[in-house]
Amino acid sequence: MFLHQDVIVSGTIEDLGSSSQLLEWRIATKTAASIQADIAGDRKVPFSARYYVPHAMDGLPLRYSGKKANVIAVQLHHAQTPGVMDNAMGESVTDDSTVNPCFDVVVKFDDGTTALTTQYPTTLANAELVEPISVINAAAERMQRELPDIIGMGVYAAGFTQLYRPDSTTDEIVNQDGAKQIPPEDVPLLVPLTILAAKYVDSAGVVIEVELPNGDKALSLTSMPQLMLPPLDERQPTFLKQVIGLLLTDVPHQVTKKELAAIKSGAIFRGMSGHALEYLMGYPDKESNWGEGGKQLTFRKSLLVYVSSSGTVEDWKFVGEK
Repeated sequence: MFLHQDVIVSGTIEDLGSSSQLLEWRIATKTAASIQADIAGDRKVPFSARYYVPHAMDGLPLRYSGKKANVIAVQLHHAQTPGVMDNAMGESVTDDSTVNPCFDVVVKFDDGTTALTTQYPTTLANAELVEPISVINAAAERMQRELPDIIGMGVYAAGFTQLYRPDSTTDEIVNQDGAKQIPPEDVPLLVPLTILAAKYVDSAGVVIEVELPNGDKALSLTSMPQLMLPPLDERQPTFLKQVIGLLLTDVPHQVTKKELAAIKSGAIFRGMSGHALEYLMGYPDKESNWGEGGKQLTFRKSLLVYVSSSGTVEDWKFVGEK
């Protein structure tokens, strides 16, 4: 399915500042035996180069997210040699006969960088780490055809929505440039925002321009991995839901009137539900156990919110940034 195919690489961002990485990927190289075989011109059948990770902490830099690469190998993880081998019963088996194997997908980028991710079939399917270019192209055609239809529609921002200044470049948004991001406290929450423009950008995703209540404009990006995410349930999402990423199509029905008023004013109160807290503050930087089944959530490195086992806010406090 993937071998020799051009793919788009993505993954979970490990925020390390200027050296941020894709969490599931590591820089790879050929094994010494494979290098020697290349030098000797060994092309006996079966021959397949083996790749490994020389340094476990040498992750794939963030700049490769959304970039095109070619799958140069699919190999069993930690297999000593390719081809035929013996199992514990002394029976001859091949790589192809392994059921649900742990395996490596090895890719090579246009600049020569080689990286691999280690997955099981089910985890690779769910993680959206590699997407064939053919699938991307089919999606791109639909985007170009249907994006004009969403102009003028209303959407809503929540605490987890990232909005950027209207002069931001695609690269600045893709790299989540903090200097270009609209501060969370300035993002209008759960109030209607009108879509002014929408554009599909190769290898990046869909850029959407919205009008804020004060008349200013802002940009958001729905990345390629987000566009390719499968539905959360069996129902096919509307095109609008698919392309707006971390924006919302309406005010969540489970939010009460009191919670909605608090969210719009940027306030927390005791008894607020965990869902409402998420729409207000976004996703926590850190989560730890607290009390009897409760959670301590850290937001923006300075706000601690204590949530009970029943999922409601018990208390909160601000702490000095470390």
